[in-house]
Amino acid sequence: MNKTERIQIIDFLRGLSCLGILFYHVRVDLWVGWWEIQNNPHMYSSITKATAWLSIPTPFLGYAILLFFLISGFCIHYPNTNPGACPSWKIYFIRRFLRIYPTYAIAILLTAFISYCSFKTWGDKSWNVNRIITVTTLLQNYPPDTGQLLNNTSLWTIPLEFEFYILYPLVFFFMTKAKFLIILITAFLCSTLSIYLYQSGIIWVSLTALFFWPCWLLGAWLAQLYRNTKIINIKLYYQLVILLFSITIALFSSYKSFQWWTQYIAWTIFYFLFFIFCLVRSKFIIGLIGSATFSMISWIGTISFSLYIIHFPIFRLMGYIHYEIFSEKPANFLITVLYIVPTIYFSWIFFNNVEKPIHQWSRKNVGRM
Repeated sequence: MNKTERIQIIDFLRGLSCLGILFYHVRVDLWVGWWEIQNNPHMYSSITKATAWLSIPTPFLGYAILLFFLISGFCIHYPNTNPGACPSWKIYFIRRFLRIYPTYAIAILLTAFISYCSFKTWGDKSWNVNRIITVTTLLQNYPPDTGQLLNNTSLWTIPLEFEFYILYPLVFFFMTKAKFLIILITAFLCSTLSIYLYQSGIIWVSLTALFFWPCWLLGAWLAQLYRNTKIINIKLYYQLVILLFSITIALFSSYKSFQWWTQYIAWTIFYFLFFIFCLVRSKFIIGLIGSATFSMISWIGTISFSLYIIHFPIFRLMGYIHYEIFSEKPANFLITVLYIVPTIYFSWIFFNNVEKPIHQWSRKNVGRM
């Protein structure tokens, strides 16, 4: 979106989604784990056992990535929702590449550095030159060498974003012709095909736009509805009931370990409804959590890309350092959560020195190309 068109609630949603991912991933290297505490209660204090209950929502927060996809679809399409919009596809593709890839490439360098240092110091097994090359070339989701950097597994979504960007001109064409339903049905058919292929043993398709495209399209569709002020604003009570019902279904699907695609559909529905709720009830949200909290989460949203692509290797490095000092992972979940704070700080430094300068240069110079 253009700076003049910035919608405040979008940054808040980005921040919320990113925090969800952080809480989901921080447990990997910086917590002993729920089952360890529950299976060995005699080894842990009452406070440690009590704080472990705070972790109950965290296994479900990985699905917050779906909110990122919805936001991506919204933000890519929203500047082109004005009547008569005619984007320059050359500038669009250059801007999209520069917006993502240079920062991504530097994040890989940082990841590789941390991985190598961890390998030399602690024997970390994530150091893999071939895998670094694969991820740098955006091929980690595709055969024949499918696989992520083990100390930065979050990077699987970046090739997916590029797939969405490549597909967007097609989406724009159908939406401007008032034929969004055609492209949406096509996307759902593609998603159904990906599920069939997955069940047939072709696993890698589940990490591509073949499966996730409908989620991204819903975000783009929501941008059009928002521009045309056609989002249905029902009474607050009914909105809350609908949200409660949808998250109950999503939680139940995950708790009962329904098939993976069923869980993704349930969580996509919830986050789509939550997105709508936030767009039409932003004042209610600010009043509920307070302007200071809203501003803080929105600030995290502004650095969310940097935070997302470097948080995992930082967590791993801090996990090794913690273990080096205390000879064990943190047991108190509050200590685990505290490690999110320095991770946000380092991401802010990365944002100011890497992502922001690249983005500013792109905004200033691409139009002249």
